[in-house]
Amino acid sequence: MLTNRGFSLLEILISLLISSIVFLTLCSILDQFRNLSAHLSSLLERDANAWLAPLLLSRWLPSAGNNRWEGTWEGVSFEPDLIQINSDIQGPEGFPDSQLDSSFERLSIRCAGANLRVKSGKGHFQPVLKNILSLKVDSTAMPLVCLDLEAVTDRTFPVLDKSPSELTQLCFLLRNYRSSLFLEDPL
Repeated sequence: MLTNRGFSLLEILISLLISSIVFLTLCSILDQFRNLSAHLSSLLERDANAWLAPLLLSRWLPSAGNNRWEGTWEGVSFEPDLIQINSDIQGPEGFPDSQLDSSFERLSIRCAGANLRVKSGKGHFQPVLKNILSLKVDSTAMPLVCLDLEAVTDRTFPVLDKSPSELTQLCFLLRNYRSSLFLEDPL
């Protein structure tokens, strides 16, 4: 004959202890996975911003100085924390009009607040790429201009005690500044 007998207090305490250890271990593993996922997401965002910078800058910088012989403006100028690009690229019927009044014909690019910021014309600086810590320009070999970009993550990694950075060097040939066999003024 079987009798129904319950669990002793000792058995219940041991099962609660084992269950608590398993639960805390599972929570610890899930927390480590969450941290790893956040770090990976931060690294991917940093890399995406570093990869977009060449695409944007290659659209703006090589055309610097286009049609400058008809204007009194300088094509490109570099300051320690600012790049100014003037390029007459738009006008009536798609031809340059010797005016710098269209969008992206008068650009200023700077790195401030860990963002790459762009200003078109007389507007205000707007962030284009985040987590770009620095932008350094080397224009000693004009018409070849090299830019050094440092992209960082938006949070520090506890293992490294710092924010991991990625350095990218971009070199652009300013095609409107290279020497030519012909006169610059076509008239």
